Amino acid sequence: MEKVLKGARSCMTRGRADNAATLLLHLWSETPDAAGLRETSLELADRFPLDESAAEVLRRAAVTSAERGRLPVAEELARRALGVWRARCQADPTPESLAGHVSALDLLASVHRARGEVAAVAACLAEVVEWQYDHGDRAGVAWALRELGVLAIEAGDLALAGTRLTRAVALYRERADEPSMRMACGECWVLLACVRWAEERPTEARALLEAALGEFGDDDAALDVLRLLEALDSGSELPESVPVGGEFGQLSWA
Repeated sequence: MEKVLKGARSCMTRGRADNAATLLLHLWSETPDAAGLRETSLELADRFPLDESAAEVLRRAAVTSAERGRLPVAEELARRALGVWRARCQADPTPESLAGHVSALDLLASVHRARGEVAAVAACLAEVVEWQYDHGDRAGVAWALRELGVLAIEAGDLALAGTRLTRAVALYRERADEPSMRMACGECWVLLACVRWAEERPTEARALLEAALGEFGDDDAALDVLRLLEALDSGSELPESVPVGGEFGQLSWA
C-alpha cells in the first residue's frame, strides 16, 4: 500500500494527475484505511485544483468514508471535491462543468442530510440556484427551487414552500412547449396542491391537481393524482403516502 502511495506521489511530482488518480482510486476501493491515503488524496487536489480526476478521487473518498460511517471526514472530502468543480466552472463554465458542480453539491448535501444538517442542505441548493441563474439555465433554477420547496414542506413551513414552488412553476411555464418541462411543471403542481391542501384550501388544491393531470396524460404519475383527487373529494386528510420526496441530497451509502 505504501508503495502505491509513493507511486501516486511520484506521478504528481511529474505532473501526471490522471495516473496518480488511478492509483488512489484503486486504494480507496481496496484498502480505504491505508495510512496517508486521505492526505495524499487531498494533496492531489492541492497540486491540480482544476483537474477532474482529482475531483473524482475526492468523490470516491467521500462516498467510501460515508459508507464507513465517517461523516465528518466525508464532509471534508466532499467539500474539497466541490471546490474543484467550482474552480472548473469559474475557469470554464461549460454544460459539463456545471453538471459536475451540481453533482458535487448533491454529494455534499447528502452528507449534510446524513448528519442532520438541513440548513446546510438548503445552502447547497441556494448555490445551485445562484450558479444556474448566472449561466442562464432557468430550468436548472426551477428544479432547485422545487427542491427548496420540498425542504420547506419537510420543515413544515407551508408559506415558504408555496412561494418557492410557485416560482418554480412560473419558470417551467416559460418553456411549456417542451414535454419534459410540462412534466416537471406538473410535478410542481402536485407538490403545490399538497401545500394548499395542508393549508385547508381544497378548491385551489383541486385546481392544481387537475392542471397536473392534464400534463401527465397516461403517465403513471396520473394514477397518483387521481388517488389524490379521490381523497380530496371524499374529505379525507392528505395521504401520508403523497410523493413529496425530493431528488437532491438523497444519495445513500447503505
